[in-house]
Amino acid sequence: MLALGTIFVGLVVLLSLCVGQRASWAITVVTTARESALIMIAVITSGAMIGSLYFSEVVNYMPCKLCWYQRIAMFSMAILSVTAVIRKERVLAPYLIVLSAVGLVVSTYHFLLEWFPQLESDVCSLDVPCTAVWFREFGFVTLSFMAGSAFIAVIAFSLTLMRDTSTQSEI
Repeated sequence: MLALGTIFVGLVVLLSLCVGQRASWAITVVTTARESALIMIAVITSGAMIGSLYFSEVVNYMPCKLCWYQRIAMFSMAILSVTAVIRKERVLAPYLIVLSAVGLVVSTYHFLLEWFPQLESDVCSLDVPCTAVWFREFGFVTLSFMAGSAFIAVIAFSLTLMRDTSTQSEI
């Protein structure tokens, strides 16, 4: 449910950024998102990191190679965003967008592999194949979908930070 809520909020923020000044609701959404963007990014990435560690260390789902690539992006963003919240810095948006974009590409490919195993290109090992699906909630929510949802939301909130040039040093 958290992944669905995260992707919904991320897509609403992205839509609001696209609509821009043409609709009052979009201005309200972007303004609200901008005010809490850094904290939301820290919560989303930290939650994804903790969830990832829970699935591998407590539930014993072995992460594949693509999972590790997604973790590299997510864990880095969690550390950066929590540090930025503590230091009250908002200038890391471009870095978060790059890490999220890379993570989103990997998670999208991973999600496609779960549905179409024939697309596999010897990326993963036989021990822990990337085509393995540990669970599928609501018929489509998998671990790679959850990661992709977080990456989309981080991109959306980071874009609101980049649009806010007047208060770069404030939270």
